Amino acid sequence: MSVVVTKNPSGLKMRFECGEDELTGKLKMRNKTYPNIKADATDEEVHAVGLALASLQSNNLVEIAKIDNSTLSL
Repeated sequence: MSVVVTKNPSGLKMRFECGEDELTGKLKMRNKTYPNIKADATDEEVHAVGLALASLQSNNLVEIAKIDNSTLSL
């Protein structure tokens, strides 16, 4: 019995630094997620889109992540 893998749309998750918490002094982080990225988009393409979107933000970009999603069935 073999497993059938179906690639679903991926997601793009970006993490931004949003200043310091006044009470604790720790950095505040915010995440922004963009769903429905083409499943066959390369890592380089997703990274380039993340950088382009980050340039429109006022906060500092910390991380770009591609979230892959697949369905497994028999």
